[in-house]
Amino acid sequence: MRRRTAAFLSTLLVALALSAVPGVARAQSAPPPPPPPKAWIVVDADTGAVVDASNERVPLRAASVIKLLTALIAVEQLPPEASVPVSAVTEGMPATKINMKAGQTWELRDTLYSLLIVSANDAAVALAERVSGSRAGFAATMAAAGRRLGLQDAPVLHDPAGLDAEPFAFDGGNLISARDLAVIARAALAQPEIREIVARDTYSFHGGDGIDHRIRNHNLLLKTYPGATGMKTGYTVDAGHTLIGSATRDGRTMISVVLGAVDAPRSSAELLDKGFLLPVALEGHLGYLPPVASVADPAPTSQPRPREVQVAAAREVAVPGRPNRRSTAAGNVVVLVIGSAPALAILGRRRRLRRGREGKRPFFLVGLSG
Repeated sequence: MRRRTAAFLSTLLVALALSAVPGVARAQSAPPPPPPPKAWIVVDADTGAVVDASNERVPLRAASVIKLLTALIAVEQLPPEASVPVSAVTEGMPATKINMKAGQTWELRDTLYSLLIVSANDAAVALAERVSGSRAGFAATMAAAGRRLGLQDAPVLHDPAGLDAEPFAFDGGNLISARDLAVIARAALAQPEIREIVARDTYSFHGGDGIDHRIRNHNLLLKTYPGATGMKTGYTVDAGHTLIGSATRDGRTMISVVLGAVDAPRSSAELLDKGFLLPVALEGHLGYLPPVASVADPAPTSQPRPREVQVAAAREVAVPGRPNRRSTAAGNVVVLVIGSAPALAILGRRRRLRRGREGKRPFFLVGLSG
């Protein structure tokens, strides 16, 4: 009995002694800091200023954060009331998925929420096929969108879901830098619909499968980081954990991107803190992202082309001795557009005079009214 009492008192004294030393108890309970991500960047979403970065120009596997680009393309190129049909290819996508089945039709809004909140791979492929007809077509659409956004680090954009392993990844998957992902994220935040989706914790809807769904956001930042507003999580074996985060404090919005992280939410939180701590006046020493741009195809002209313009487009008129702007098998060609009948008459008269001076060298004009 005395031995037990003595042992208890000894243990108690040791515990009291350790608790009296500042920081000892906290050091024993706090987890060690994770190793840094392979690449990261934090930017001011409002100004585009890069606050801090490491390996941000190196293209890496990014996993599902690329779905932000898929969503951005879909939002800009499809009407809000659009429906999304499901193919056998879409049905065959691996988890994570919302379990779409071939022959079903889903609403665009529900498909976007499934894509961004629970990272559904089948939703990504369904949207890709809805926009471009196939994953191959959407790969070309993604590449064009990257050029319009001003991506600068030679991104490889093939897979709408961010898959990078066979047999499901399309054409080898994607490679993209943290900086280019920040450009995409900034453009996505400028879209009200995407901004609303990525900030939602839960979403309920009646799916195209006839089932009532309630989905919950995978982004832990929304629960753990004050002021968090999104954006997208990702993970594959090759990519590791990836995360694009965003938060707003005191009227400022920051975007963080981490690739190849062990603890992506913690790394993102540290970067966001760093962004908010830096005064606006001190931003810019690491450069700026390009201005926010649209990924949509250029809008067609609202005015139909006049019949005369259509005819002229079909008729290539030779101009000997002049530098050409377009080349055909027949040689050099030019089309001159004239805005009025009087101008046509004046040019016709000048043509006759020129022929007289130049020994009637052939010269042709096509007069067009519009």
